[in-house]
Amino acid sequence: MSILSELSSQVGDRTQASNQRVVLRCLEDLSLLNEVANGLSHTDPALLGDCAEVLTQVAEQNPQWVAPFADSLMNLLQHKTTRVRWEAMHALALAAAYTPQTLLEKLPTLSEIIHQDASIIVRDYAIDALGSLAGTSSSAAQLTFPLLKESLSLWNGRHAGHALQGLTKSAPFLPEAHAQLFAAAEEFSQSSKAVIRKAAAALRRSIQN
Repeated sequence: MSILSELSSQVGDRTQASNQRVVLRCLEDLSLLNEVANGLSHTDPALLGDCAEVLTQVAEQNPQWVAPFADSLMNLLQHKTTRVRWEAMHALALAAAYTPQTLLEKLPTLSEIIHQDASIIVRDYAIDALGSLAGTSSSAAQLTFPLLKESLSLWNGRHAGHALQGLTKSAPFLPEAHAQLFAAAEEFSQSSKAVIRKAAAALRRSIQN
């Protein structure tokens, strides 16, 4: 019997308990994770969401295990069901550092998501993915910098905290941009939101150290 039959949507479980049991089994047996990843090609939105959720939870502990499935997850980013998109984007954000080239090749897709997706959560995770990429190499930092900088002000600054975190990861690779980064840190250090002020302070420290 396929591991997919044990997922929440397949057993009528309205909680995450069944999916979490599948996660534990996948952590013990990597071959089961392949079965879950194969489920990303199904047409049932509930099953797709479950599969992506399992990959997300596995990636929280072992992101390198999920990296090989980046292409399959990318294929879900235009799905009409919000849960499918946000779980797929969350898994990708967690695994991005382990498959940078795959995601760098999809920067136009990530840009489209950040600019157009109706879900704040999906956009947050897309910016998190950019931040993870930015911390992998000088070339990745250069490529992601324009989008991360633009994300500071997109959607009335709703994603500024996530963008600042990404810029902090890119700072060691972008000495020539430190003036711009410092200006961003100063601007958001006066934010009314504590999480944004904290991210701005971290960015400032990354430049000064």
